[in-house]
Amino acid sequence: MQGQDLQRLKGKGILTTCCCTALLGGLSSSYGQAIIETNPHGRDVLVLPTFHTEEEAVVEERGDNILRYGPWSIFPRVRASVIYDDNIYIQPNNKQEDVVWTLSPGIVLGAGDFRQREGSSVLIDYAPTFDIFTLKSRNNAIDHDGHLRAEWRPGKWRLTLEQLYQNYSGPVLDVGTRVNRSIYTTGVSFVYELSPKTSLELNGTQLITAYDSARSFNEWTVGAFADYGITPKIKIGAGINAGFLDVQDAVNQKYQQGLVRAVYSATEKVDFRGSAGVEIREFQSGQGDRLNGVFSIGGSYKPLQFTEVLLDAYRRDQNSIVLTDQNYTTTGFALGVRQAFLVNYAASLTGGFDHLTYHPTDPTVTATRKDDYFFARAAVDWRARDRLTAGISYLYRKNNSSTGVFSFDNHQIGLNLAYQF
Repeated sequence: MQGQDLQRLKGKGILTTCCCTALLGGLSSSYGQAIIETNPHGRDVLVLPTFHTEEEAVVEERGDNILRYGPWSIFPRVRASVIYDDNIYIQPNNKQEDVVWTLSPGIVLGAGDFRQREGSSVLIDYAPTFDIFTLKSRNNAIDHDGHLRAEWRPGKWRLTLEQLYQNYSGPVLDVGTRVNRSIYTTGVSFVYELSPKTSLELNGTQLITAYDSARSFNEWTVGAFADYGITPKIKIGAGINAGFLDVQDAVNQKYQQGLVRAVYSATEKVDFRGSAGVEIREFQSGQGDRLNGVFSIGGSYKPLQFTEVLLDAYRRDQNSIVLTDQNYTTTGFALGVRQAFLVNYAASLTGGFDHLTYHPTDPTVTATRKDDYFFARAAVDWRARDRLTAGISYLYRKNNSSTGVFSFDNHQIGLNLAYQF
């Protein structure tokens, strides 16, 4: 898929829920992450699902037509957009509209075998985004998105270090309005190949989040997995995750997960990956332990040369950042279809649904909130020049909450440009 299709219109997408534990347990694993870009307490619905990260798409699309400095390959880019949003605070009443302008220059630096990742490599990606509101200038912000990945592969084993820094401004479904947050994710993974078919993996992650007007939290997770290649196209594995969640001014939590996972790549047309299992969550409050099923499934299918269908389904549990001593379980899916036509054009349609159920983490708390959220987005992109792409998109999203203050509906229309040097 083209790099521009991976573009997030930053800060404007509704932030539903993500699987922090899946991110923490599998940040650096060979299985990769689910097909929609995620971040704590949100995934941006404005992204057409894809298995590639934005920086991987850039380096694949550009090939060798790049800048070089010593061992570094350099991929600069710039993106801009203008979006009409009729409900910038995702409120049920008294909607406030605005036209939001964004400018996002970015750069990817790669050294070593950063494309095939069969040898040692380093990849650095950074992009600030300048958000300018035409009417509500108090919402003006500079978002940041940075990613460092370093891999050392001396032989049968691989050591991977990842560091992410994300600073976002925008609406969060759990909160019901716009929230500024800073997210720091540090992950390390060690994989050893016992044989051509069998490998062992150990990983650990620290996730630190800080919210300006909501409840911050820190999370630590360690995991261990064993994987076996049944055939060159089918790989299965099993393992455990254990984590500790330190929530500001709320009940702290521990959890353990038992998971099985699989990757199936039959042909260039079919790709499937997923994990599923059970989670036991314990609360430092006297609240009874909670047993919950969790899963994350993603896949792609190319029925025709220029047609791609992608699916993401998930169930996960995480803490609320606005309701004291409450967690919520999200069960949902997203489906995307992309069709290229007339050589330089591509149309995409993406939609999804999330069901959120809140439950207490303290026996003195009563949790009754339930949300049903769905979105649909249509977009058309035009490759005007070899490195210049323009696009138009429309997004509709709606949340029905048993607590009416969190209900809303929203329309967005956007234009965007992307240029890769």
